[in-house]
Amino acid sequence: MAGVKPLSPQRLTTLLFGCLALLLVVCIILFPDQAFKSSLQGLTVWWKLVFPALLPFFIVTEIMRGLGVLHALGALLDPLLRLLFKLPGIGGWAIAVGFTAGAPSGAAAVGAMRKDNLLSRDEAERLLTLSHVLSPVFLITVVGVGFLQDAQSGLMLGILHYGSAILVALWQQFRGSRQPLQPDIVSSRAVHDVMYANYGLLNRSIIAWRNAQAKDGRTFGKLLGDSVSNAVQQLMAIGGLMMMFSVIVNAVSLSQLLSVFSLALSASGIVSSQESEAFLSALLPGLFEAHIGAYSMTQSPAFTDTWQYAILSALFAWGGLSTHAQVKSFTLGTDIRYTSFLKARVLHAVTAFVCTGILWKPLNGALNLTLPVWMPNPTAGMPAHSQWSLHDVNLWPLLSPTMLWFSGILLLMLLLSVFIAFAFRNHHRSTRE
Repeated sequence: MAGVKPLSPQRLTTLLFGCLALLLVVCIILFPDQAFKSSLQGLTVWWKLVFPALLPFFIVTEIMRGLGVLHALGALLDPLLRLLFKLPGIGGWAIAVGFTAGAPSGAAAVGAMRKDNLLSRDEAERLLTLSHVLSPVFLITVVGVGFLQDAQSGLMLGILHYGSAILVALWQQFRGSRQPLQPDIVSSRAVHDVMYANYGLLNRSIIAWRNAQAKDGRTFGKLLGDSVSNAVQQLMAIGGLMMMFSVIVNAVSLSQLLSVFSLALSASGIVSSQESEAFLSALLPGLFEAHIGAYSMTQSPAFTDTWQYAILSALFAWGGLSTHAQVKSFTLGTDIRYTSFLKARVLHAVTAFVCTGILWKPLNGALNLTLPVWMPNPTAGMPAHSQWSLHDVNLWPLLSPTMLWFSGILLLMLLLSVFIAFAFRNHHRSTRE
C-alpha cells in the first residue's frame, strides 16, 4: 500500500526488543516453575562469570577517563591505531578491555567515548566491531579446559575468534562507503593537530592527560564513588538481561517450537528427526546467550569433528541476543546504530565459521601447547572424565591473572605504537634529506 511507511531501523529495533519482552512475560505465565529455575541459572552465570570479569574494568575505565590517563594512552597509541585501523589512539583502551574482559566491556567503553565526542559515529561502529569479543579466560579456561577437557581446543577457539574479528575490522576499514566526520569533531581534531604539530609523542601524551584532567574536574574521592556506582548499575542491568534471556531459552526449549523446526530440518533429508532435534536443542541457547550456549553445545553428542568447533566459533562471534541487548543499553543516547552492529555480528559469525572450518585441523597440527602457567586449571581436583556444569565455573580467583593479561596487551600495543612513531619519523627525515 502506498500509504504505509517502512519501519526505520530504530523502530524495528524497538519492536524486536519489545517482542522479546512480551515473550518473557508469556514464558513466566506458562512456565512459572521452570522460569524461576532458569532465572537462577542466569543469575549463577552472571555472578560467577560476568560480574568478576567486568567489574574491575568498568571501575578502572571510569577512573582512567576521569584522571585523563585514558587520553594520555590514546595519544601514545595513536600511531598504531591510525596505521592499522584508521581509528583514534584512544580506541586502543576499548580494544584492550574487550580482548581481556570480553563483551560487553568494549561496548561500554565505546559508548562512553562517543558521548564525549572522542569518536565519530563511523569510528565508534568500527571500534565496536573490533572490541566486542569474548574474553580469553572464558574461551581457554572455561570452554577449553572445563567444557571440552582440552586446553588446546580452547586456545585455538580463541585464536580463530580474535583473528576473525580483526579480519572483519580490516574489511570495514577498506570498504567503500564512509560517513563524514561531524563538524565538531573535525574542528576539535584540526585544533588538536595544529597545537601538537611540533610536539613529540610523549609531550602530546602529557598535554592530553593534563587537559582531560582539568576538563573533568572531579576529585579522586568523587571519581571513585561515581566509578563504583556506575559499574554496579551497569552490571545489574547486564544481570537482568541475562536472567531474562535464560528464561526465554528454557521456555522455548519446553515448547513445541523445536519439534516443528526439527521436522522441517529432517524433511530436507540431510539429518534424521532425532539428530535434527538434538542439533537444534544444542544450538538454541547459543543464539540467545553465549555462556549457556557454549555449555549446551559442548555437552551435546550431536556435534562431532571440525564442524562442531566451526558452529561453536560462529556462535561465539554472534554473541547471543543477550549481549546484543546489553550493547544497545550501553550505546543508548548515542547515534551508534544497532543495524550496523548486527551486520558486523553476522559477518563476524560467517568469517569465524569459515576460518574455523578451514584452519581447525592445520592449526591443531601446528600447535602442541598446554594451558599457560599463569592461568589456573579449573579442573584441578576433579575426576579426569567428570563433566563440568555451569555451577562449577568461578572466575573470581582469576582476577589477578586477568589484570596481568590486560597490562600485557596494553604494554604490547604501546611498544608497537612507539616503534611505528619512531620508524615513520626517521622515514620522513630520510626523505627530506
